[in-house]
Amino acid sequence: MPGAAQTIPRRLLGSELRRLRLKAGKTAADAAATIGKDQSRISKVEDGRANLPAEDLAALLDLFQVGKAERKRLLALGVEARKREPKRRAYVDTLPGSYRRLSNIESQASQILVYERGIFPGLLQCDDYIEAVMAGGDGIYWESSYQERADRVSFRLDRQRLVFQSDPPKEMEFIIADDSLRTTFGRPQVLQRQIEHVLHLLDKHPGLSIRVLSTTAPDNPAPHAGFALMRFPEPASPIGFNSVVHGPSMYLDDSADTDVLARIFDRLRGLAIGKAESRTALERILKES
Repeated sequence: MPGAAQTIPRRLLGSELRRLRLKAGKTAADAAATIGKDQSRISKVEDGRANLPAEDLAALLDLFQVGKAERKRLLALGVEARKREPKRRAYVDTLPGSYRRLSNIESQASQILVYERGIFPGLLQCDDYIEAVMAGGDGIYWESSYQERADRVSFRLDRQRLVFQSDPPKEMEFIIADDSLRTTFGRPQVLQRQIEHVLHLLDKHPGLSIRVLSTTAPDNPAPHAGFALMRFPEPASPIGFNSVVHGPSMYLDDSADTDVLARIFDRLRGLAIGKAESRTALERILKES
């Protein structure tokens, strides 16, 4: 269905198919031959600009040797992608494994803007910090399972590599509320290790921007929760992502919403201390610990 609108479900499905194709070592030409379509159709599908009939999607999943559980999720996402998009301001991803689809979207973005409170953003977390965060959620957000924790830690590290080793490099800017710098997960030494890790990232990635925002800064337009805004090469529209404590992931791609998120981020940037001052604040806390 050429010319299909680039909806969130189609973009999520397309990014999943691109990841699976690359993981399977297949080319776009391989995928196109499997479903008897032109290679340009695969490019459109992976960019979220075209749909796939159920039988074509199933054939690609066979080609990529997708496991039973993941196959079930992707076939369900395919149903969502084929729907005529209703007039709605947000897409709520209610399917299992939503954190994996967020990673795919991040990997395709050219610019990532993140604001977070109470915790270091996932893209900036070191392995010890991730481990402690996942241990804190064990038995709460999923049934207590060492393997589940280990898989989530491994996935988050892979997610970071996809973003930080991107070629060309992504433009990334983080605003972190200062309560994140004092909130511990696991042993107290974990927070020290986390701050050291952020300083190392700043040394390794000169284009990375990290600013600290006081939780008592006046007139904060987002005092309660964090969010991310991801921008992509033209003509794809930006996508906003709202952080939630629990529940399904919510994506925004209507300009009425992404423009608001951009204005909020601009305001937060103005309220936060500068990049050099933020680094000094991190170093000071490290010395005090």
